[in-house]
Amino acid sequence: MSPPPPVTLLRPSRLAGARPGPRRRDERLASLLDAAAALFVEKGVMATSIEDIAERAGVAKSTFYHYFHDRAAMLEALRKRYSQRFADLVDAAMEACPPQDWNARLAAWTRSTVDEYLATYLLHDAIFHDHEVCQRCVISEEAFVVSLAALLRAGAEQGAWRVEEPLTTAAFMFHGLHGLLDEAIASESETATLADRVTRLFGQLVRAG
Repeated sequence: MSPPPPVTLLRPSRLAGARPGPRRRDERLASLLDAAAALFVEKGVMATSIEDIAERAGVAKSTFYHYFHDRAAMLEALRKRYSQRFADLVDAAMEACPPQDWNARLAAWTRSTVDEYLATYLLHDAIFHDHEVCQRCVISEEAFVVSLAALLRAGAEQGAWRVEEPLTTAAFMFHGLHGLLDEAIASESETATLADRVTRLFGQLVRAG
């Protein structure tokens, strides 16, 4: 008698319509970050527990630890996501302008920065300015400041501006804009023309002699 054929163990196929694993993982991570962002704005970082975040995201507490070591690690991830979104927005705004229209590209950087900060400053304050978790950062290393420095450098090389230290100038410009935005928010003053006014100031700063 011949031996029976070997048994082949088949992995169950994914159910029709089920999302692939990596995508599901990305969705869970995004849900956790979105939940934390909302709670940090509502309650503050220190008053938000990991249980709060997991419950708002609709996942088990153990799922949180699958992605983050602790709340500090999540906070760092939120900061990186916030900064990257800023960078993506300003890059897209500049790329929508003609390549050699340096003034238009500078205005686009300013306008997109103003609009995004005004729309998200509550989250910015929660994740960057909490007095118990605030940490200094090197703003010249942030992608959106690096993008501005690259724009200033390229414009200077083409003779549009005179900028001796593009990265230092970009950091200076961002801090100045940040301060003006915070002042406008604190004083509840009009912000509709702020981007245009700041663009003119920036133009004066980098103007070729």
